[in-house]
Amino acid sequence: MKWLHLLSASRACMQVTRPVVWLLMFSACLVLIAVGRVAVAEQADESQAWTFDVADGGQQTGRLASLTPAEVGFVTSDGEVRVPAVSIRALEPVVKPAASTASARMWLTDGSVLAGDNLLLEGRELSLEHAGTTLRVPQQAVSKLAWTLEGEPPPASRTAAAAWQSVIPASAESDLIVIRKAADPTPVYQAVPCAILSIDAEHVTVALDDDRIPVKRERVAGLVWLRADEDLDLQGPVVDLVGGRVHAREVRYLLEADSFEMTTAWSQSLVVPAAAVRRIDLAAGRTVSLASLAPEDMQVTPFFAGLAAVDELAVAFEPRLVPAGESGPGGQSGPAIVVMPRTILRWKMPSGVRQLRLTAMAERVPAGGADVVVVVDGRELLRRRLTRDTEAGESVDVDVSGGRRLEVRVDFPETATGGLSGLGHVVLIDPRLEK
Repeated sequence: MKWLHLLSASRACMQVTRPVVWLLMFSACLVLIAVGRVAVAEQADESQAWTFDVADGGQQTGRLASLTPAEVGFVTSDGEVRVPAVSIRALEPVVKPAASTASARMWLTDGSVLAGDNLLLEGRELSLEHAGTTLRVPQQAVSKLAWTLEGEPPPASRTAAAAWQSVIPASAESDLIVIRKAADPTPVYQAVPCAILSIDAEHVTVALDDDRIPVKRERVAGLVWLRADEDLDLQGPVVDLVGGRVHAREVRYLLEADSFEMTTAWSQSLVVPAAAVRRIDLAAGRTVSLASLAPEDMQVTPFFAGLAAVDELAVAFEPRLVPAGESGPGGQSGPAIVVMPRTILRWKMPSGVRQLRLTAMAERVPAGGADVVVVVDGRELLRRRLTRDTEAGESVDVDVSGGRRLEVRVDFPETATGGLSGLGHVVLIDPRLEK
């Protein structure tokens, strides 16, 4: 009988334990679900987070709440923050969308570049599929088109010049169609004067000698419209897209649509999804690039000064400009100014300038390094030592408010000895004055 009592007790214990086990299992499931939701929420927050470069050199990270020409609003863990737009230099998503592949590129007369697929010309308007939306551009705003033909490598960047541009005559008297005549072993192109009539999925139709001629798209490398050269003057933000770059006059964030609306020289309302935006440079319209501003004075006296007195050699020591889009020393992209030590560059500063910003990088400098010195109206404001170990570059950010003359000096250290030699140089990357 004893075993009957044990069996009865065991059953009673199981009756009590079973609900507890189920309760524990249910609780564990709730914990796992909660952890999963937190992980998903953190991932969602990261995908929606933006980094904001503040004018004083700091950074903030948060969710973009609003963007107008006057104000930027974003939400952080401390709540919503609203600051004047002039206080933000640039904003970009923490998780940047990848640059898209594109079969066509479009250069505009205001300096903008758009890349995408299914490019069409109907009447007075071109359309281009870009990041899941269709962008429409007036034909008069387009200066050049290029397609990536079969067998050709994709362009190095969406804004890089087309490979066939070398065949364009210096003084064209009409629109041009560029035909690829051969592809093997190297592409051969020919530019033919014509009038461009239309573009569809199969052909580019042109007028030539009073004939209407459809040319198969697979043979057309590009199109060039006869346009007067424009003086490109940035008036507002520059928006980098997954395909191309837009020079805007104003940018607004449409919260409900999670899109950006831009006003440009050729469109009152260009709307792109936020997922297509890689960076918005709000300071571009209030920035003066020193790479494009000719200095009013320049003094070059290398360590071996005697060589600089020889006219044929003096040019070798002068500063060299690396235009935007080209690769300079160390693989850095321009705009940049390549300067040898013992050089003084002097600029007259535009009114309203507040900050000087640049990145300085040393290339093959002597063991003692080189100094970058910033002088405003005769007063030294910054001295930065660059050595062989600063290949990544040093950030220079100086308040130059109220100054009239700016000098950037690249010199050997004051402790340099007579045995110092070499042809090293300093690269001033993206030197700019911000208002």
